[in-house]
Amino acid sequence: MAKESELKSVYTFWNTEACGTHFVPQYDDERDFFEKYRDHRYRTEWHIPLLVPFAEAKGKKVLEIGTGNGADGVMFALNGAIYTGVDLTEAALEASRKHFDLLGLSGVFQKENAEHLSFPDESFDIVYSHGVLHHTPHPRTAIDEVYRVLKPGGRATVMLYHKHSFNYCARIMSYMRLRVLSKILSRLGRWRCDRETVLSQSPPGLRGNTDRRIWEIHYYNFLREGWSYLKAANFVHHCTDGPECPVAFAFSKADARRLFSRFHDVQMKVAHFPLNRYPLGQWLPFSVERFLAARIGWYLFIFATK
Repeated sequence: MAKESELKSVYTFWNTEACGTHFVPQYDDERDFFEKYRDHRYRTEWHIPLLVPFAEAKGKKVLEIGTGNGADGVMFALNGAIYTGVDLTEAALEASRKHFDLLGLSGVFQKENAEHLSFPDESFDIVYSHGVLHHTPHPRTAIDEVYRVLKPGGRATVMLYHKHSFNYCARIMSYMRLRVLSKILSRLGRWRCDRETVLSQSPPGLRGNTDRRIWEIHYYNFLREGWSYLKAANFVHHCTDGPECPVAFAFSKADARRLFSRFHDVQMKVAHFPLNRYPLGQWLPFSVERFLAARIGWYLFIFATK
C-alpha cells in the first residue's frame, strides 16, 4: 500500500476540484454545468464513446476507479449498468453524486484507495479507469487490485498515459524541459536569493498547463529539488496535469504488458491527439487528427480479461 505521505500529496492536489471542472468556467446552474461538461468531454475526447464498451455493461456490475465529474459513470448507468464509483477525493465523489442525482440515475459512491480496495475478491464484471491509475504512487499494486476484484472472465478497460507519444517525447521531454531550463538559466547567480524569497511563498494551485504562471512554479520546484527536478523520471510527474501534480507516470506498450501480465487477451489502442491545440492544427482535416491519435496519441487504452 502507498505510503501515507505519498497518498496525502495525491489527495491534496486532486481534492481541490473534481477532475475536468476547469474546462467549464461559465454555466447557469449545476444541471447546465454537467451538460456542458459532458459536451466538452465527448467533443474533445471523441475516442471515449468509440473505445469504452458502455453498451456492453447492461445488467453487469461495473466498478469505475476515479470518477471525476461522473460523466463516464453516467454513460454506464444510462446503458443499464449496476454502477459503483470510487475515488480518493471527496470533491470527485460529491460531483459525481450530484451528476447522477440530477439525471435521476442510481449508483454507489465510495471513498477508496485504488491500491487497497475494500471490495471482496471477484466482485465486478467490469472495472474501468480512465486517466487515474498513472496518478497513484504504485500503479502495479492498483492493477493487481483491478485483477483481484474482477470476476473470472471479467473485463478491465484502463487508460494510462502513453510514453511513446508526441506529447511525452516532443512536448514534455523536449519543449517543456527546455523552457524550464531557460527559466532556470535566466536566474543564474540569483538562485540562493530566490530560495529565500520564492520558497517562502505558496504556489498558486494551478491545474493543467495553459496558465503562464506554470513556469514560475517549475522554477519553484527546481529551487526546492535541484537539478534532479529535470530528470525524465521526475519531470514527467509535473508536466501532465500541472507543475504541482505530485505523481504522474507514462507507460510504453511493453510496460503495460508487464503491468497486465496476470490477465489474458490483453489488447491495446492509442488515442488522443488534440490537433487544434497545436499551431495551424485547426486548419487540418479531422482525418489527420484521427491518423496521428491512433499512432502517437497521449492515451494508451488497455483492454484485458481475467
